[in-house]
Amino acid sequence: MNETVDEILKGSYDLHVHAGPDPTQQRRLDALDTARHAYEAEMGGFVLKSHEFPTAPLTYALERMYPGLTVAGSVSLNREVGGLNPDAVETAARMGAKVVWMPTFSAHFYLSALGKGPGIALLDSSGDLLPKVHDVLDVVAESGMALASGHISPSETTELFEAATHKGCERLIVTHPAGLATLDELRTMIALGAYVEYTFMSCLPSGGGTDPKKLVAAIRELGVEGCIVTTDLGQWMNPPPAEGMRMAIGSLLEAGMEPDEVSTLVKANPAYLLGLDA
Repeated sequence: MNETVDEILKGSYDLHVHAGPDPTQQRRLDALDTARHAYEAEMGGFVLKSHEFPTAPLTYALERMYPGLTVAGSVSLNREVGGLNPDAVETAARMGAKVVWMPTFSAHFYLSALGKGPGIALLDSSGDLLPKVHDVLDVVAESGMALASGHISPSETTELFEAATHKGCERLIVTHPAGLATLDELRTMIALGAYVEYTFMSCLPSGGGTDPKKLVAAIRELGVEGCIVTTDLGQWMNPPPAEGMRMAIGSLLEAGMEPDEVSTLVKANPAYLLGLDA
């Protein structure tokens, strides 16, 4: 089984990784050590995510240090970058960023669930997408970046992806919607071309302790071809992201998935979302 895990890990892509420096949270590793671990594990690469700042300048340097490893930059449209800011997205795209997240910690839906707010919403009082959202989508469509939903509501996500599809955005990610979106909502999003993200952190004690068998059941309900598995790791109390990906692969296999199914979740589908399928 170890050989199978190693074979799948090599060339895998983790589309949701956190690392230091971080202005608000303690991280297990800094970005340099996070990249080194991925390089030594012979992963294909990962997306470096920050809730507060664009990561493309940092990932550019990491790719120079570790040739052959794809370290993709990203930007999250939180208050720290001006919220729904098309200029921030365009700048990130010009610097090579591959993923843009809609608001996460600044999202109105997320903050409302915590009894806080107000936050950044995507819809106006009539339920229509705000003009700035359309401006962001225009940049995403032109640049070919992947668009991830962040921590917005399922209804906002559906409206967003419908507009994104109409504008020609081809790479869409539903950010860890487990427990938030219904099965029908997720099927609608997949029908629009989106990929549903399941994170291995949700299986760890710090992330809720979901049984990997339940994760497998949820993925199979929607279809492996419409899902991805990421780690969402980087927290100080959790394993390093590269080791987390190894654990995720092993756990999925142990829970009954076939090797080709796991490879689709951590190799083929993520590679497509990063534009590496050509």
